[in-house]
Order: sequence, then structure tokens, then C-alpha cells
Amino acid sequence: MKDVAWLVYLYPARWIARLLPIPWLYALGDATAALSSACLGAPRKRLLERLSIGFDTHIADPRLRDIANRYFRNAILRFLDDLLMGRLFREGHLRKVEIVHLNNLTEALSAGKGALLVGGHFFAGRLAKRYLAEIGYPCLSVRNHDPPDLWAGQLGLRLLQKRYVAFLGEVLRDEVSIQAPDCSLKMLARLRSGGLVECLVDAPFSREVIHRKFLGGDAGFSAGFLQVAKLAGCPLVPIHYSGNSRRLSIEFGQPLRLEITPERRSFAEANLSKVLCILEEQIRNYPAEWDSWIRW
Repeated sequence: MKDVAWLVYLYPARWIARLLPIPWLYALGDATAALSSACLGAPRKRLLERLSIGFDTHIADPRLRDIANRYFRNAILRFLDDLLMGRLFREGHLRKVEIVHLNNLTEALSAGKGALLVGGHFFAGRLAKRYLAEIGYPCLSVRNHDPPDLWAGQLGLRLLQKRYVAFLGEVLRDEVSIQAPDCSLKMLARLRSGGLVECLVDAPFSREVIHRKFLGGDAGFSAGFLQVAKLAGCPLVPIHYSGNSRRLSIEFGQPLRLEITPERRSFAEANLSKVLCILEEQIRNYPAEWDSWIRW
């Protein structure tokens, strides 16, 4: 089923997205989102189980059903926004955008050492990064170009996943792969030029992984980016996104100065702990906006 979904999305859906008026596509996206929660039985069950752990409540709690319904709607609308990304900016469709505490970002950048944005996999992330680039804050995204996928079949793993990864690269435009041997050097170069780099920490795709309790379970988190920030001497700036192309919100947290410790492990644990506390609070406040619930 994952392969079929990829096939439809990458070919006929992309062609349709270039041709139909955007209001029609929004209506089609809303209709698909309304049906998705009822049709995705196994993922919905897995999501409810994970939510019950994260919020320490019974799986039958009606609050979890509401979160699940909004989660699948947000996922479908994110896929639609990815298809429409180029048109949204060319045709000026992003009219309701709120940026909260932009002064936190400008303060972090004022020292001329760049800033490392830290956050999680929230649905509005790609749209928000394109918007920030449009208003003068381009950001280098650090991505995994070979992610594991237990739901994909042979066609998906051999062909469609690679095509989808490439498609997302076209959406983001400014990225570096963690598989690239010069990934850290590109991150460091961007920071030393006074620019922005973003790392999503809610994934263990790093040579240095820290394990800790998170949302009621045990999870691993990437920590290698902290060494890059230390070399660059730049601050960490928490970032959170919510909404979609019809109403988008981008919020910057207070810059975090690195806590320097003599040992590499204690340095990573001390600083990652601060970031994860902020991320966990963001997820609890906006649970239906966080993409990674059913990835863990």
C-alpha cells in the first residue's frame, strides 16, 4: 500500500497539482483528509497506542481520538503543500503567516557566528523553511537521504523512496545529506559565514546518539550537531512550526548558549537535555502537529 501511495503521489498527483486551480486542490485535500483517519486502520491504532504512552492515559481516552483525527488531517495537508510549494510562492498564496519572537533569531545572529536552529519533525516545517528563505533567512537543512522504512515494498525501496527523497530536495532546495562525507564541513561553513543551519533532533541518525526518556518511552537522539555548534561558537535557537499554507505560524525560542564540559559525552548530554525539554513541551502543546509519533 505504501508503494501504491508513493506511485500515485509522485506521478498523477504531481501532474494534477500543476493544472488545477489551487482552491480546487484545497477542497480535494480537505476531502482526502476527512477520509484518511477512517481508512488508515493500522497506522491509527499504532498512533493511539503511542499517544496513550506519551500522555499516560488509556487508549480509549477521547482526547487521543481527537488528536489522531487532527494528526492525519495535518499529514494529508502537508503532502498537499509539498506538491503546491512552487505555486504557493510564485502565485502569492501565503497571506496568513505569523512569526513569533523573530527578535530571538536576530539576536542570535547579531554576533556574526550564525545560528543552529533546533526542532522536531513538525508538519509545517518544509513550508516554513521556504517562507523564511523568501524573507531573507535561508537555512541549510540537514536530512537523511536513506531513511529506513518498514512499510515500503520492493518497488518502493528500490525506486520510489529515492524519487520521493529527491522530490523533497526540490521542495527544500537548500539541504545537505547526513550520508555526504562533507556534511559537517558544509554545516560549519554555513555557520561561519553567519548563516543558518537546521537540525531536527528527534531522530537517531548520527554517529553520536544519546538515549533518554522522552514522552513516556525510551528513545535515541542525534547529538553530533552539538560538536559542529561548538566548533562554530554559535548559539542554538529552538524553533517550532504549526499550521499549513492557509495559516502558518513560526516561533523562535530564546537562544541557548552551549554549556561547555571537559568530556565529549557529558557535553552532549547536558546540552541535548535542554533542547529535548523544549521539544517535549512543544509536542505536548501541539501533539497533532508532530509527524514522528508513529515513526518510533
